[in-house]
Amino acid sequence: MKVLECEAIIKQYRLYDHVVTAVNRASLTVEEGEFIAITGESGSGKSTFLHIAAGLDVPDSGSVRLLGKDIVNMKADELCRFRGKHTGFVFQSHRLVPYLTALENILLPISASGGDQGRVEHRLELLIDRLSLGDRLNHLPRELSGGQQQRVAIARALIHYPMVLFADEPTGNLDRKNAEDVTSLLVSLRDELKQTLVIVTHDETLADRADRAYRMVDGEMYVRR
Repeated sequence: MKVLECEAIIKQYRLYDHVVTAVNRASLTVEEGEFIAITGESGSGKSTFLHIAAGLDVPDSGSVRLLGKDIVNMKADELCRFRGKHTGFVFQSHRLVPYLTALENILLPISASGGDQGRVEHRLELLIDRLSLGDRLNHLPRELSGGQQQRVAIARALIHYPMVLFADEPTGNLDRKNAEDVTSLLVSLRDELKQTLVIVTHDETLADRADRAYRMVDGEMYVRR
């Protein structure tokens, strides 16, 4: 089953009197359960492409089908509901709510949608265990290390059983030890939960563990191997 189909994506920005092409006719198809990594230098367009693929940004041209749905032409409120139901997104900067505890941050997608927290009790227990967060649940983000904050962000992205997990540089702000831990966790959770992963990363070690890896250069997508 094709989970994601991006075709000839173009995204441009105007910088003073210049037009910058961030993404240049990039295409990608992802099957259910695949782990896809996209590497590239800073400014290569990989994060812009990921945001478009996840429905967080819109292309200037090209098409994006997520779970068979054309998300480019969805109305904003419909797209928001669709993303909230079917996708998870891990940001490099964590984006945790500073006045909520780790547990409240993890459960935020459920409470925000008015969902039943009892429905995710088993998933919550699994994520807390696998992400080693049991003794940090009542702590605020400022009381957590960078690695712990990233693990909370991963749990939040996975709590509602998303079909696809998108992650933008999930190890980018971590030291080597925490980066290796998060890499291993993402790969093992993918195997345990049959999760489809699309990850943008500078980390070649993480990319080496993907089913397929691509490299973006000046907005263009190339097969890495």
